[in-house]
Amino acid sequence: MKLSPKVIMLVLGVLVVSMSLLSIPLYWYSRVALEEELGDQLKRINRIMATTLDKELVSMLAAEPGLESVRQSLEASLSALAVPGIEGLTLYKQDGTILAQDKHLKQNIARLSPALPTLLSLKNDQDPVVSEIYKLDQDRYVKAAAIPIRTNQGSQVILVVWVGANYMAVINQMAGSLLWIMLASFLIAIAMTLVFSRSLIKPVRALSAYAKAIQTNINSEPVELRRFDEFGELNQSLIDMHRDIQKQEESARQLLAGIAHEIKNPLGGMEIYSGLLSEELSQLPADAKLEEYKSYLAKITEELHHLKRIVQEYLDYARPLKSVIETLSIKEIYTDITKILQPELTTLNQTIHLEGDGEIQADRSKLQRVFLNLIRNGLEASGDNGQTSIHISDSSSTLEIDFIDTGTGIPESDRQRIFEPYFSTRDRGFGLGLSIVQSIVAELGGTIVVQKSDAEGTVFRMKLPRKDQI
Repeated sequence: MKLSPKVIMLVLGVLVVSMSLLSIPLYWYSRVALEEELGDQLKRINRIMATTLDKELVSMLAAEPGLESVRQSLEASLSALAVPGIEGLTLYKQDGTILAQDKHLKQNIARLSPALPTLLSLKNDQDPVVSEIYKLDQDRYVKAAAIPIRTNQGSQVILVVWVGANYMAVINQMAGSLLWIMLASFLIAIAMTLVFSRSLIKPVRALSAYAKAIQTNINSEPVELRRFDEFGELNQSLIDMHRDIQKQEESARQLLAGIAHEIKNPLGGMEIYSGLLSEELSQLPADAKLEEYKSYLAKITEELHHLKRIVQEYLDYARPLKSVIETLSIKEIYTDITKILQPELTTLNQTIHLEGDGEIQADRSKLQRVFLNLIRNGLEASGDNGQTSIHISDSSSTLEIDFIDTGTGIPESDRQRIFEPYFSTRDRGFGLGLSIVQSIVAELGGTIVVQKSDAEGTVFRMKLPRKDQI
């Protein structure tokens, strides 16, 4: 998983835990505190009402529930006690029989029947008890309290008071508000995290691209973030490392150039003298011994040419020439390379084919070197009667060139290393051709990759930007 999703998950996780730790206790503490306060008020109301009612009338009705006049008198007393906020007043016998109730309130308390067994099981002189909160309809909540009233005959009557618990609607609204607040917090957190992660990820990506640019081309331009935080310190460390690598690379190239130059001079003398010796041998009378000497000399000359080519490769790698940018036609470069390779093509019966054309701003000699190395590699991989094709796709912004050979392909284990200096899969190879190619292509602002490689052949794809100036 990338860094940006991790940052978002971390922030949201912290937010969820924080909001849960704050919201849930707040909700339950508010509800419990309000419910306890309502219960205490109910108990006080119950005690006051129990002392207000006429005990003699209550005793008479408890003894004779059919006394209508007594019931009406008690119900009138209950109605007088029904102040605003009280949802119901009822006198019960312990067996659940209703003795009297406030007729004016007319509340449907059938849903409260589950609470009656607990409320009616009170003993004499027991403190009032309260029920849970019950929901009557969408926005109406009630809570009950009961207190025992001792009659003259020793029986017991229970006074039950129902009051509104309307604060529950507020509590539920608060719960909904908390959910909306959490949702809004999540959205704000996501937005802030995206902004924060972008400011965090952007320098990481820039430094990663800078590191890849160093890997591709050691002479790439430094990337300066101009920051004064840890990323700025990391950026400066990367720049310092880049400069140290460039210095080491330059020292190595100078040493390599010096060695190659020292070897090149005696090689030139040896080549001259082998040529003179060849001319002298050609003027002598032919015999079997002379032909043998000529074959030795031809072998020496061939090896000298090979050594000279190696030395030239090292010189090109160690001391790259300064670029002279001009508008070049790919077809012209192809024609020049064909002339250079014509002897090899004739000897091995090989062919080169070009499809398409395009123009590019580049250095002529360096671009020729790219084509020469890639075509020669394709011909060597294809062998006798092989073929190398060059396909050009031209667009307004990019020139895409495919070098296609008919060889046996590059092993998977070697594809990651073929552009490394001194890495070669051939016995007589010296491993600088493709490294030079990649360096020149990177200098032009382009890329080169192995697009395909299998038993049918290999495709090197080179992309060069179409610019007025490089």
